[in-house]
Amino acid sequence: MRRLTSAWLWLPLLSACAPEAGEWRVGEDLRDLRFDPISQDVGVHPDTSILDDPDNPFADSLDPNSDLKWDLQASGCDRAVYSWATALAIQPTGEHQLYTAACMQELYEGGRVDDDDLYLVWTLAVRGYEEVFHSFPDSVTYDATGTVAYPIAPLAEAALIALGAVPADPTDPTEGEE
Repeated sequence: MRRLTSAWLWLPLLSACAPEAGEWRVGEDLRDLRFDPISQDVGVHPDTSILDDPDNPFADSLDPNSDLKWDLQASGCDRAVYSWATALAIQPTGEHQLYTAACMQELYEGGRVDDDDLYLVWTLAVRGYEEVFHSFPDSVTYDATGTVAYPIAPLAEAALIALGAVPADPTDPTEGEE
């Protein structure tokens, strides 16, 4: 009984130490983490260069099915882009591609990468959205409740238009030719 009482006394103190989204993960303070593209293809399926990025705090530790990427998304794409691109490299899905591209778009539009990388990040966003059509045309994502699914292709198309890119035709023009 004495040990149980002690545990109850410590519980409020331990819960006060819980990390906030994007603040302290994998033993690092992520508040100052900024995206620096490691390659010309990072974050665009099937590229996996994000796993070799020395700035990526999730390269060896991210469970692509965890809620961490959603927590980081809420704290901004400076950090979330690493988690989404890592999840995409480990577990290629349309949802991972869409949110990786969305983070690239947010970083580009906010000017939150080095000026020398702005065009590259814009290109990565465009190519990421286009990859949704090519590799994941029937993929869905879910609303905040996690129960209502909706297709991601229309989201990718709208994002391409917002970026001033011409959405690629999702159908193969040579399909059906012999």
